[in-house]
Amino acid sequence: MLPGSLAVIMPINNNTDISFYKNLWVADHLHTVCDFRGPDCTMSCNERSTWKTLHKKTICFTKQIKERFRSTEFFIKMDDDTFIDREYIYRLIEKFTGLDEPVYISDFILNLDNRNLNLNGTYYGNGKFYMFNRRLLDCIDPTITYSGDRNEDALFGGMVFNGCGPNVLKIREDDSKIWHKAYWHKNKYINLSVISNK
Repeated sequence: MLPGSLAVIMPINNNTDISFYKNLWVADHLHTVCDFRGPDCTMSCNERSTWKTLHKKTICFTKQIKERFRSTEFFIKMDDDTFIDREYIYRLIEKFTGLDEPVYISDFILNLDNRNLNLNGTYYGNGKFYMFNRRLLDCIDPTITYSGDRNEDALFGGMVFNGCGPNVLKIREDDSKIWHKAYWHKNKYINLSVISNK
């Protein structure tokens, strides 16, 4: 895999143990989205986020990576209580490198939002993990209009649909390669969310 071909975007807060991820394979690709400025923050989006403002953070980091990561071909958005198998990601990169169409990899949930036509009927991925290519980032629409506080991952799906249209190659993730809140395999069990984010 060529250097710079993958960026892992992780929103973090003061509860996040960033040193844990610095010692994993994602460290070489990690770019954090913070509510504060600091040495471990790649992007600072707003001074203090809550569950009700995560949709604004999603718009913020989408705009920033769209402009700042022009030579990056693949992106992963992952939560700070997620563990991802490295070889699985490298196989996805190998398979979809050079594809001309937008690629969106996740578990796809149908959004039924009758208050917002721009979001209603679109598909989005569970926020623990979604992966996409540069072609999707080129067409995504971070200027989407909507009302009310919205699930940030549903908003991302809405930005994809409104900017890229229905002709996005949607690939369902392999959940056996992605662990959320806890990692378990053979003789290992690790709680990834001892302190809940509020």
